[in-house]
Amino acid sequence: MRTHVEQLQSIQAMLAAGHRCVELERHSLLLWGLVGGGLCAFTDLVINGDTIPNNTHRAIAVLLWLALWFGAMSWLDHRLTRKARLDRDETLPFAQAQVTRAWWMLLALGALTTFAMFFHGGGIMVYALWAVLLGLGMFIFGLFSRPLIEWIGLATILLGILGLAAGLPLGTARWLTASAFAIGLPFAGWLAAHVDERRAGRRVLAVAVWLATVIVPALAVVRLVPVAAPTPTTATLKLPAGSVVPLYFDVDSPLLGIAPTDALPMTVMRDTEVALTDGQPDGRYRFIDGEGGGPWHSVKDGVLALRIDRVKPKVTNGAPVVRMHGDFLFHGEQ
Repeated sequence: MRTHVEQLQSIQAMLAAGHRCVELERHSLLLWGLVGGGLCAFTDLVINGDTIPNNTHRAIAVLLWLALWFGAMSWLDHRLTRKARLDRDETLPFAQAQVTRAWWMLLALGALTTFAMFFHGGGIMVYALWAVLLGLGMFIFGLFSRPLIEWIGLATILLGILGLAAGLPLGTARWLTASAFAIGLPFAGWLAAHVDERRAGRRVLAVAVWLATVIVPALAVVRLVPVAAPTPTTATLKLPAGSVVPLYFDVDSPLLGIAPTDALPMTVMRDTEVALTDGQPDGRYRFIDGEGGGPWHSVKDGVLALRIDRVKPKVTNGAPVVRMHGDFLFHGEQ
């Protein structure tokens, strides 16, 4: 006959199993991983300033693009999950239905915030936002399934926040978030099914393996996909250090205006070479620090960062003056 302690432990195990009744289906992990990773990696290639020049139209296109994919995948995932449960003669737990609705809400929040960034700024944070939302979704699922999923969700949230705090280039952040979706989601499900998570040490080791599996491929893609150098038929423009480039600033405002002929002279601090297509800059550039020059970069890869962090109005000699301070930095290899 079992002792009272054994009976209490059995009851406790049954209660714990009842609380953690959510099961992540394999098709759900694969669908959301591939779709989320694909959207992070390739949306900018499909919808950008070259394909849709108008900012408002581009914002609407991105919103519709995300809504189309997320809506289709939500419907497909729901149908496949119900079918899988019926085939196993199982019912869908109430907790899983509510957690799924929370996941849909996170996707809608991400899509709307991405749309708002087109008008209110903050685009440098878009991939960190999606990493945090992914981690939050995994954490919520983990609350009702496996503790390891909770830990991986927290690791994903920290990955997005630390990447933003470290000032990762936009291209690196994009591939890191794409890897967290495409590789991280399916691998998290595999780890939860095969790792004994009752010991904290094994759980920490599993999270470390998960992080390495997500980070290494993303960094490899960034390293292995360099910006193409100009072809012989493409012209280049050399800007020696000390060259002056005028900056014209167009402002649409009912309060202040800048004459289109007023220019702010900018001095080039490093020998630079710019690629031209049809006589105009095509976004590629490199710094000439030695013979042969350095590697080519693109303004789209996010290694250039312009941040205006202070606008200070004051009065000097009875006249109003506005002084702005900002940083224009290069995060690539020197």
